[in-house]
Amino acid sequence: MRFFWLLLVALGLGTKRHWHIFFAIVLGIVLGLLFAGPQYTMLLNFFEVVAQIFMRLITMLVVPLVVSSLIVGVSSLGDGRQLGRMGGKVLFYFLVFMAIASVLGAGLATLLEPGEHLKAVIANYAQLYSSTTDHAEVIRQASTPDFKSFILEIIPKNPMEALAKMELIPLIFFTIVFGVAIACIGDAGRPLISFFEALFAATMKLTDWVMVLAVPGIFSLSFVTVAKAGPDIFINLWPYIAVILVGLLIQIFIVFPIMLKVLARINFMNLYRAISEAIMVAFGTASSSATLPVTIACCERRAGISNRIASFVLPTGATLNKTATTMFEVIAVMTLAQAFNLPIGLEGTLLIMVFAIIASIGAPGVPSTGLITMAIVINSMGEAYLPALAGIGVLWSIDRALDMCRTVVNVVSSCTVATLVASSEGELNRDILNNKEVWMEVV
Repeated sequence: MRFFWLLLVALGLGTKRHWHIFFAIVLGIVLGLLFAGPQYTMLLNFFEVVAQIFMRLITMLVVPLVVSSLIVGVSSLGDGRQLGRMGGKVLFYFLVFMAIASVLGAGLATLLEPGEHLKAVIANYAQLYSSTTDHAEVIRQASTPDFKSFILEIIPKNPMEALAKMELIPLIFFTIVFGVAIACIGDAGRPLISFFEALFAATMKLTDWVMVLAVPGIFSLSFVTVAKAGPDIFINLWPYIAVILVGLLIQIFIVFPIMLKVLARINFMNLYRAISEAIMVAFGTASSSATLPVTIACCERRAGISNRIASFVLPTGATLNKTATTMFEVIAVMTLAQAFNLPIGLEGTLLIMVFAIIASIGAPGVPSTGLITMAIVINSMGEAYLPALAGIGVLWSIDRALDMCRTVVNVVSSCTVATLVASSEGELNRDILNNKEVWMEVV
């Protein structure tokens, strides 16, 4: 009888949908470990196709959702002063969270010294991975952050080109400015607002339909990720993996709960339960942008955050708020520096922390973007750190699995900021947040 019940659960029956996704993740990890190896290539290819179909379906919703939600949110603010005040709060929280993450990453890497325990492992793997095409391309393209170029790239030459290429930062900039313009023209802009409200509602309905495939899609993503890496690499790099996971857990169960309690008098477990579907999808997809439709739905339908706040903060957070990525880059660069016996010191640590924050801001919300920006951090440290580039391929081999965990923290961080801003603006419905009996279904 117990076996029958477990089978029903595994098939996604007899419990709530967020548990379906959770069991799909667990089952995908377990089977991925069991079926790792070249002899299972056909099976891997099949589930990779299923995973990519799900990713493409959910990714296709990102641009219409970002555009419609931002325009609806910004135009509802009324004037530029309200937008400036709210935008200042959002940016402040993003920077504070990333600063805390960088300090946490530096502290853990200095205290636990994962690179010291991985010198032999990284030396053995570095030569193997340094010749791979993807790794070499990342190193070739990585360059020191140029502040002038970064500022200019925020402003799109052609908004339609930015839309077509899914360049979210310039797209968000144009959308916000366009939303302010609509708000300023009064009644003449009402038809446009109605259009984008309808577009937003239609996109959320599409999200409901796509998320019907969440269980097989996220199972396939988890299976492919673990099967490709294989169990050996996890065993060999466990000191590095452990430090990353400890840092992520500290953020989720200490940093965010303290901020929620002190600044908004909110029990963090209520928020985490409300966004549980977004957390599961974030883990499966390893993409904060792809998770955005579900994140907005969770925050509005369960966390009690107003549409005005959610539609402004969450799309911005999916692009700018990379709390976990910042911490990861600090730990990863310091791990490689320790493994290659490179000088760090206090000044070097501070530089790594600053460059990690700069590189994280605006990093695209797609899988493994942290490794690309990590190469930028290493290059920014000067010629003395160039040997560490050879070790990026070693970390690349397990990064998809760690990126799944990082994405969860990035999404939870954005939801936390949205909750704090909603609370400060008087647009947080605590009756909904604290009473799961009235929650609407998300997926």
